[in-house]
Amino acid sequence: MPSPALLDRSLAIIKGLQEEDGGITATLRDDVYPYVYPRDAVFMTMALNRFSEFDRSKRFYRFLTKVRRPQGEFYQRYNRGLPYVTNEHELDTTPIVLQGIYDTYSQSGDRQFLSEMWSLVQECANFTCRTIDKDRGLVFTTNSIHETRELEEGYEIWTNSAAVKGLLDASRMAEAMGRPELQEGWLLRARKLYFNLLEQLYDPERGCFMKVMRRSGERVRAPDMSQLAPFYFGICEKTDVLERTLKVLENTLWNSPIGGFNRFEDFEIVHDWHWYTGGTGASWPFFTIWAAGFYRQLGIREKQEACFRFLDSILTQDSFIAEKVAPVAGYEEWKSNELEFGDRIINGIRKIDGNVHNMKAPGYVAWASPLGWAHAEYILYEKGRPSNAFELLKEPIPSAPKIRRVLAALVPSRLIR
Repeated sequence: MPSPALLDRSLAIIKGLQEEDGGITATLRDDVYPYVYPRDAVFMTMALNRFSEFDRSKRFYRFLTKVRRPQGEFYQRYNRGLPYVTNEHELDTTPIVLQGIYDTYSQSGDRQFLSEMWSLVQECANFTCRTIDKDRGLVFTTNSIHETRELEEGYEIWTNSAAVKGLLDASRMAEAMGRPELQEGWLLRARKLYFNLLEQLYDPERGCFMKVMRRSGERVRAPDMSQLAPFYFGICEKTDVLERTLKVLENTLWNSPIGGFNRFEDFEIVHDWHWYTGGTGASWPFFTIWAAGFYRQLGIREKQEACFRFLDSILTQDSFIAEKVAPVAGYEEWKSNELEFGDRIINGIRKIDGNVHNMKAPGYVAWASPLGWAHAEYILYEKGRPSNAFELLKEPIPSAPKIRRVLAALVPSRLIR
């Protein structure tokens, strides 16, 4: 098992990634992700909150108020002082920001901070409501957690799970602000979205959630660690489904040579070498930490310990946790096929080829090390994730007239689905 000192080391790493303006970069400035990704940074603020580093979290959300797009959307990343390249319409980001604001408020108890963020909360919650497709009652996104359109375009499980949790947390913040009409409206939206998620993104044949459903209705059943999203966001309490999902992922994505989970199967759906940056045949530590937490929840100690044997084996001499670890052969194969060698990619290659990060595991290389999100996941594993939201979702969906009455108080009638 990793040393208890890894907690303090993880905190120090995340603090070291925060810029003067409050933004938190995904990696160090001289590594491969020298940008502020709101998605990554929110989970880092949750880790900071577990150490009562609330001022740092608040600085980050004040940074977001200055860079958000109109009506509550965020870009994929923010690139201060670097060439501006980013994706639009990664629709998991906005509801994840809602979760982070709520976590900072609930952990700190700072009502003044919530008041300061209230305008942003309303924009983000209403934006999330507008992303729900009128035909399916689900969020349709082009990119999600893997930022891979080829795999993720459609009604995707991570984005929809994030939206349910984000709207639930928005409802909780509306209650704290004394806005019962918004509390009820956002809660209703969350419950309807969750109902549609269960109805359309659960695969009864396999007994687990699927990755994505295309607009055509095609169901993509390729194994993917983000199938754990309903459990990660605490919106699904079905332990039998969780156990079946883990079994599917073990059988397909567990990396036997070194241990740990891959994020999805190489070249099953995504064929562009760019999406295997750093090497094929890789294991992803932060997804493996997710699995360790779920195995602990289920009381499967042997599998939990296997996850942490892997983590211990891939820590660098500086106690860094990488984004991914790949066999040297997979790394060299990627280098020979990749066509996009920008400055940041060259930074990563330089570190590997210069043997900057030594690991216990022989024959493997560390890509993007340290990764702030990976260290945040370790802190949340040890110190506790945000609370589950099962109880808020258990009530039956109200009748259609009541739904329309509640939503009419929330948004213009043209937006009522």
